[in-house]
Amino acid sequence: MHILFRALCSAAVIGLAGSSLSQVAQAQNEAEPEGILSVERFPQDKQMRRYRLYSPASVDKFNGSRPLVLVIHGGGSTDRGMLKLDKGQWNALAEKHGFYVAYPNAVDKIWDFGEGLTSEARGKRVDDLAYFSTVIDRISNEKNIDQQRIFATGISRGGQASYFLACNLTDRIRAIAPVAMSLPTFMTNECRSAFLDPSASGKKIGLAVMNGTADPQVPYKGGWITVFRKKRDIVMATEQTIAFWRKLSGCKNSGFDQTTVDQPGDKTSVTIKSWTQRCETAPVKLYTINNGGHTWPSGLQYLSPRIVGETSKDISAAGEAWSFFSQF
Repeated sequence: MHILFRALCSAAVIGLAGSSLSQVAQAQNEAEPEGILSVERFPQDKQMRRYRLYSPASVDKFNGSRPLVLVIHGGGSTDRGMLKLDKGQWNALAEKHGFYVAYPNAVDKIWDFGEGLTSEARGKRVDDLAYFSTVIDRISNEKNIDQQRIFATGISRGGQASYFLACNLTDRIRAIAPVAMSLPTFMTNECRSAFLDPSASGKKIGLAVMNGTADPQVPYKGGWITVFRKKRDIVMATEQTIAFWRKLSGCKNSGFDQTTVDQPGDKTSVTIKSWTQRCETAPVKLYTINNGGHTWPSGLQYLSPRIVGETSKDISAAGEAWSFFSQF
């Protein structure tokens, strides 16, 4: 929904999705040799779906099967928009560490989870669970993908998509890193069932959340997601999301590791809490971006801070997410 929701349209969507990708190309050129960014298409429900796949040139330097990271755009944006927002950082990381990056693309720029007010308001419904599953299948059939190291991250509604995949493709997704998004209340039952049902696989999903305390669209303390005074879906408070996931992951109630990052030159700082050593099955981590907005840390400031809030430069969302994923 909400980084570049429809209501933000023109300037934002043009800025992220329609303009030159020169910044992306420049970032990729810094990693030598340069890999291949391809556009892949396949038919689904009488329409063509697409995604972009970054295949690093360095992959042959690494032994065995390699990880796959799904980097998911927010509402109103596209796969191209996500590349622009991230400034090519995921592709540079893929070259350095030898993994594949997929950039999924939603129909009409909005993901359909089959539930929730935003999905129900769509004129044309889309089976995006089948879409994501097909994307993973296609890449796995073409590349040597480690099926135990498939990860998802995304911003805003792309962050919601990360939760959606964790709770509906539990046997495939190993960890997620949502940005500017807490757990939607309409997903709590399916997440609880996926992790606690005796018939489930029993595998837990690692979680790292990066949320801004001054996000004007997705409230850090929970409540209605609001875009230009229009209410969308309801999310848990950030701390409540973490508590919920910690319980599912068997984390101990006492103690956590905490650090603070505050680089000069921006108006934010980041408090990092980690339960990595205190969870029985999967680590949980929280990045509280103090005074951070509805933005991608170290990414493009796609709209004025007066509209979406500040973009933190204290951390890199891509760098921190990969650091978290690389534990697995």
